[in-house]
Amino acid sequence: MKHSFPTLYLFNNVFFPQTVIPLTVNDGISKDVLLECYEQGQHLAFYHPSLRANKIGTVGRILLLEHNDDKSMTVLVQGLARVKLLIQEQHLPFPIFQVEDYFDVQDQAVILDDSVGRLHVILENWLNRHITSTKERERFLKEMNSPTRLINNLCLLVLKDVELKEIFLTSVSLSERIRMMDALLRGKAPEIEDTAMSEAIKNFERLEPDTDIKNAI
Repeated sequence: MKHSFPTLYLFNNVFFPQTVIPLTVNDGISKDVLLECYEQGQHLAFYHPSLRANKIGTVGRILLLEHNDDKSMTVLVQGLARVKLLIQEQHLPFPIFQVEDYFDVQDQAVILDDSVGRLHVILENWLNRHITSTKERERFLKEMNSPTRLINNLCLLVLKDVELKEIFLTSVSLSERIRMMDALLRGKAPEIEDTAMSEAIKNFERLEPDTDIKNAI
């Protein structure tokens, strides 16, 4: 299904569905689009510009909006779903893109229980180190009720390389994402992805031609 959404470019990060992030913006165009979407209760697309043939972003909704003393604006955004950007329908006063839904293929993935269980422990250890509130940690972990949600939040919290995050966002195979994450996060309490494995995955992806895989589901 195709939709049209105001679009905000994220130059330094990649936004994932089923995650919540704070964003602070200073430029007028970004503030205008965020304020309009917040006041109208409208969803918007977030996209990290790249050279990849498939332009994949995430549609989100603004949960909170604050005006700061330094004239910047901070919003709390919840990611909802992946989309493929098709046509830019408007340039000014802010971009609007026609998009279509972007799903995983039904690859009949083998249930990778051991890998998922290990990655869940890694996320729990990360939360223990970075979130002091036991109540907040427990609430967060209860929300990790699917492998997809788990992988998306590990991408947000643990992975640091933006190109690597983009590979995860564009992958249409959940089993592939689980295997990559399991290989990238070494040990029981990593703070960042393994550099050698990260470079190997990125180099492999650069050799693979971008293919427009027909979305399933």
